[in-house]
Amino acid sequence: MQKTLRRTVLAAGGTLLAGAVARKYLVEPGQAEQADPGHPPVQPLDIIKPHPPTILPRLTFLDADGKAQSLEQYAGHGLVLNLWATWCVPCVAEMPALDALSRTLAPSGIRVLTVSLDRSGAAAVRPFYAAHGINSLPVLLDPHSVLLGALGLDGIPTTLLVGKTGLEVARLQGPVDWASPQAAALVTKLIG
Repeated sequence: MQKTLRRTVLAAGGTLLAGAVARKYLVEPGQAEQADPGHPPVQPLDIIKPHPPTILPRLTFLDADGKAQSLEQYAGHGLVLNLWATWCVPCVAEMPALDALSRTLAPSGIRVLTVSLDRSGAAAVRPFYAAHGINSLPVLLDPHSVLLGALGLDGIPTTLLVGKTGLEVARLQGPVDWASPQAAALVTKLIG
């Protein structure tokens, strides 16, 4: 019972945070016009603050077929690990850019992993990918939002940069235009 209540509170908090992030990044204060949700919101890349490499807890999630996956399966690859959901406006806005980033970084061995927190799992993510032309990202799932607690996160979208040694080297909360050449260069530099 307490676990269910905690998850409900976390989900509600994530929804509120997503709304606050959307208001902050999709519409500038004082602007009369509405933001175009078809374009990824842009945050300055300098908000990605590198920190001393940190050991991550054991992180597990599911693939589209419901099989358990873990970050250890990607050993030796640099990772861009993004937590998102189809109901999160800023998350939805940055998904095409993450898809483009995945294509850009693939030759360098850096993988972009987007883990959906949608409770309905692949039933929500597959049609979303199809409707938005997302074809370079795997369907990865955390329908019980376990990763939020394991990583001590307040909300989504959140992106972790994980070096080839498996250590977290940077963390970013909020949406970014990951498709820019500057983003790919910074990710490559930080991950090594």
